[in-house]
Amino acid sequence: MLKSYYFIHTKDDQGQYVVHTEDCAFLGDAASRKLIGLHMSGESAIDEAKKMTNETDFNGCFYCAYSSHKK
Repeated sequence: MLKSYYFIHTKDDQGQYVVHTEDCAFLGDAASRKLIGLHMSGESAIDEAKKMTNETDFNGCFYCAYSSHKK
């Protein structure tokens, strides 16, 4: 199922931007996030975010994008 994915503008404690789904409780307010777009998985959303930003340090949210979460 397609979902809207976002990433938080600031890096987390591990130095990564965290990618969330539109319905995640940990997404944060609109000012702190950037829309990646509609995707079937966290992996494809992360690939798109890397292209959008020329950054490589992305991680899926443990709670809403677990399949793309790196330990």
